Amino acid sequence: MAKKLSATLEDYLGVVLTFQREKRFARVSDISSALGVAKSAVTAALQSLSAKGLLNYQPYEPVTLTEEGEKQAEEILLRHRIIFDFLRNVLAIEPGQAETIACDIEHAINAPALEKFVCFLAFIGTRPVKGNTWLKEFQEFIKSGAQGRTCGNCIREYLRKTRGEMGAAKGSH
Repeated sequence: MAKKLSATLEDYLGVVLTFQREKRFARVSDISSALGVAKSAVTAALQSLSAKGLLNYQPYEPVTLTEEGEKQAEEILLRHRIIFDFLRNVLAIEPGQAETIACDIEHAINAPALEKFVCFLAFIGTRPVKGNTWLKEFQEFIKSGAQGRTCGNCIREYLRKTRGEMGAAKGSH
């Protein structure tokens, strides 16, 4: 069973996997530069991950993932990619902002919610091009609004509607 890690330790696993794929290993200095943290912080994190059996770490030696560490790192990167794709391809969020948001969400999302993201992306990916007019219309709506309405108008309308539904639901109990 996968060990639950903090968001910070998940980030370390992801970075080590990225370097491992590029050059078969990572060094403390690589990880420090990639994450923008002090080498001492990297060392502490690597010691923690090593103690959990997720990577091979010895001072002054290349860092590699264990089989379990690689499995968990791949899951982390996959969660990130799915969320990033949704933000970019459905919500049309700019790449830099989508990257930042995906980094935050990837640590909080649970498996059932992630599956829904994947199902939705698969669904829109299997639609004929002409069947995706609703997606193009939505993305245009995000950019310029529709019939004089903006996202702010939609948010207020949505909140008004859901408050009404929540009030009706409370009254039925």
